[in-house]
Amino acid sequence: MAVQLSATGQLALDAALCGAQVVTAAAREGFTVRTKSSHRDLVTEADAATELAVITYLRRHRPHDVILGEESGTTGTGTTSWTIDPIDGTANFARARADYAVAISAAVDGRLTVGAIVKPATGEWIACDESGAVAHSGGRAGVSGVAAMSDALVSVSVSVDEARRPLTLSTFTRLLPEVQDFRRTGSTSCDLLAIATGHLDAYVGIGTNPWDISPGWALVDAVGGKCLKFEVAGGYEAFVVGTPAISEKIAAVVAENARTFVAARAFPARGLRTAASPAPQTAPRPESITAQRKSGDAERSR
Repeated sequence: MAVQLSATGQLALDAALCGAQVVTAAAREGFTVRTKSSHRDLVTEADAATELAVITYLRRHRPHDVILGEESGTTGTGTTSWTIDPIDGTANFARARADYAVAISAAVDGRLTVGAIVKPATGEWIACDESGAVAHSGGRAGVSGVAAMSDALVSVSVSVDEARRPLTLSTFTRLLPEVQDFRRTGSTSCDLLAIATGHLDAYVGIGTNPWDISPGWALVDAVGGKCLKFEVAGGYEAFVVGTPAISEKIAAVVAENARTFVAARAFPARGLRTAASPAPQTAPRPESITAQRKSGDAERSR
């Protein structure tokens, strides 16, 4: 029996499917590629065209809602706030790889409960609404039953931002011996879709942008996953999203690694604190949250 989504959940899915049509047309007809913040940070004509199509679709139904688009910034007022990542995984899209997605979320009255992710290359889609209902093109969604880190297949997002990249790489290096193996699609939304359908066990991101994390966060939360946001040494926000049994254990490793990394950067000879120097910030204990709402400009990464 097909899952019936709320009006807002269905709107998120329909808008994402509308955007996917634009992406598919661009893949067929061709597009230009340029860089943004660095040679690793790519954007195409299709990113802007897809975002415009999604915003136009949403505005037709919700003319006054807040909309944060990766490429266009924030517009609107109201109690419902949308985020749009027109192509999450642009580097993959530019190389005709399949792991890219149109991703949309909505926070209703400040609670992030609506998400939709569509993969144009494969046709797979997933969406959730305020009631916790989840619809998936494959008919079934849910996190894996993995209970031990040593059995976990984990993704660590490697930032394109030069300031954050070394920390994310060290996080990957620190986690790899603890888990079964590592996968990285190059798209946060594709990684979180895989978690929400049981094909990946956990995701780690540091400084991840709201349009990247929010759609999949809502979806994983809706299917019973664990979603953690916490600050790590260095002042960055870290995210761990995954199956409940392992997420807090992974978050503890991420926080410990950040403390060690920041201390070693401050005192490269031995990685130790001296009496004349301040101690690196200690990250608080990770806490589960079921909502986040961000707006304004942010550092951009894929």
